[in-house]
Amino acid sequence: MTKMMAGNQPALSLNVANGAKVKDVIAAIEAGYPHIGELIHKKKVLVSVNQEIAHEDTIVHASDEVALLPPFAGGAGHPESREGDHA
Repeated sequence: MTKMMAGNQPALSLNVANGAKVKDVIAAIEAGYPHIGELIHKKKVLVSVNQEIAHEDTIVHASDEVALLPPFAGGAGHPESREGDHA
């Protein structure tokens, strides 16, 4: 969904200062891709830094990987659990 909103680009190049915070990255996304920024604010898309969910005050360095993550769906449970099993 976000890839389509970004013109089918596999990655975005944003201009933010080294040591900026995630909220600055979100502001840069909003400036160029307002629909994606709206999804982030509505918590329909999460921001991760180096494969960990990030908060707005997380510092971002030039070498960090920043990713936009769609909502996660719940699983069907553990395959080994069966009806009637007790923990």
